[in-house]
Amino acid sequence: MADIKIVNMHINNGIHCTLPYKRQWINETYELEFRKLLFESYSELNNLANSLGVILCIENTSNFHIPFIQRALEMLSSFDNFNLTWDVGHDAKANFNEKPVLLRFKDRIKHMHLHDFNNNSDHQPLYTGIIPIDDRLSFAKANNISVVIEVKTSEALKESVNKLRAFIQI
Repeated sequence: MADIKIVNMHINNGIHCTLPYKRQWINETYELEFRKLLFESYSELNNLANSLGVILCIENTSNFHIPFIQRALEMLSSFDNFNLTWDVGHDAKANFNEKPVLLRFKDRIKHMHLHDFNNNSDHQPLYTGIIPIDDRLSFAKANNISVVIEVKTSEALKESVNKLRAFIQI
């Protein structure tokens, strides 16, 4: 069996209907049922993870700024094994509206997905977009957060590592 330390997961917004005046999420319409099912699922995952010594992390997927997702996070924060993965590119894609939510749970951020965002696409090589990479790395270091460079090609990974070496002392 592999020595798994962290299991990263997402909270799915569910489907939505586009109305003339707004986007209506089905999970928001049926929020009590959504939260009940989420709580039950998380309870099972929590029990298993605790028995194996695994940290559970929920990743922001450009949805932490949505009010019903925030309420779901508040509910799940009652679990001791409730932690977060800060995906800095997804935060940028959401106009950095997820950062305040993440910082409300600052002590629960245990993992970071590091990549850049160029106002068009995320998962870009480091230092090629609008994300303050050095600031995010400083936050991770100060808070003992594990970091993974999350780009999509080997070339982008090599470019990111080379730029990191140029900007910081590794």
